[in-house]
Amino acid sequence: MSSTADILRSITYFSDLPDELLADVCEASEQIRLSPGDVIIREGDESRELYVLAEGELVVTTSQNGIPIELARIKAGDVAGELALLDNAPRIADVAAAMPSLVVKVPGEAFNRLLDDPRVVRRMFRTVTNRLRSTEETLRHGERMAALGRMAAQLMHELNNPASAVGRTSKELARVHRELVEVNAALALQLGYDPLRHQPVAPPESPIERAAAEETMAEFLEGEGMEEVWELSPVLVDAGWTPELLRETVSHTSGTVRSNLLRFIALRDLSGQLIEEIGVAANRVSELVRIVKEYSFLDQAPIQEVHVAKGIEDTLVLLKHKLRHLDVRTHFDPDLAPVQAPGRDLNQVWTNLIDNAADAMPEGGKLLITARNADDHVVVTVSDTGPGIPEAALPRIFDPFFTTKGPGDGTGLGLHTSHNIITKAGGTITVDTGPDGTTFTVSLPVSQ
Repeated sequence: MSSTADILRSITYFSDLPDELLADVCEASEQIRLSPGDVIIREGDESRELYVLAEGELVVTTSQNGIPIELARIKAGDVAGELALLDNAPRIADVAAAMPSLVVKVPGEAFNRLLDDPRVVRRMFRTVTNRLRSTEETLRHGERMAALGRMAAQLMHELNNPASAVGRTSKELARVHRELVEVNAALALQLGYDPLRHQPVAPPESPIERAAAEETMAEFLEGEGMEEVWELSPVLVDAGWTPELLRETVSHTSGTVRSNLLRFIALRDLSGQLIEEIGVAANRVSELVRIVKEYSFLDQAPIQEVHVAKGIEDTLVLLKHKLRHLDVRTHFDPDLAPVQAPGRDLNQVWTNLIDNAADAMPEGGKLLITARNADDHVVVTVSDTGPGIPEAALPRIFDPFFTTKGPGDGTGLGLHTSHNIITKAGGTITVDTGPDGTTFTVSLPVSQ
């Protein structure tokens, strides 16, 4: 086992301290081996010591409204417990080992002696400032997401009721319309002929041919003395009518009877189309309500067994308006393993990455999203064919408030938040960029 002095000397925090000071600190300190899950700091306890992480990883968690929230991950070479110790206040979070780890426990008296050295003070100030900023942002993010979840739940409830009512009304209207057609058929039998019967003609597929067919129909209707011909002609073309079929259908009538019969045919077909459109729209609203509920994981625990492909597909639906000008393609392993993560936050990562990719291709391009199994991880890539990220910006791409977008176009928090979410879930996020595009790669551990 390495001596405590050797361990501290290998860490930047303490590498250039005077030998006498370091010796005093080492004499009062002790090495502790930790197993995964071992807790070294508990929220609310009295602050008595500083911990220096020599090997492994520590996870910092707190509780908000009864929900556990991961605040940070501490890597080898960093310290833990300095905030409450400096403030002489109770611990503000739990700190536990995320993997087999080695820490050096420095008692409070030895920590105070370290603060006599200005180099330690400067380094401690930077650590405290960064940690406070990160902790505040994490807690605010949690509060915003919780508020958004409550608002979304209420909104989804309010939307679902009228959407369901419209859907029921649409079905009833469709039934009435079918009965109207059936009554028409019954009258036709009684009269001995059906003036509305025709063998539909398939409407033209090409836009040019369709426009020509609608213009011909409009000219025919105008010749019959009808109004609103540009509203009714597309309906009649869609229903499979041609001027020849209509002329034959109304050939036994004349005058106002003839024009009224033509108008009845057009309005009957229009009502059928409108009923169908109402039904489609109502179903679409209900489907969006379902997707938003699943996207935001309403009424579910903060950590779930998440199916990555489903989250990405829901995100693509919600961002469909922004992706219309892009060639969007996906490829997911059919047996993709689930991951253990906060589903609502994970969907925010997909939103940020896809939204950024779309912004990188304002004139169009290709968006490719893949997800595959890789040993005990699920690897997701989001690739665009934009101009790439400037090389000078890469080292700061995950920094808070840093953005390559123009003023007013970005806050600089999307990638920083995404990085925090992924690392707190035990995963990694990296970027590869060049003049032919950018690829973000997210790796997440699978559920155990």
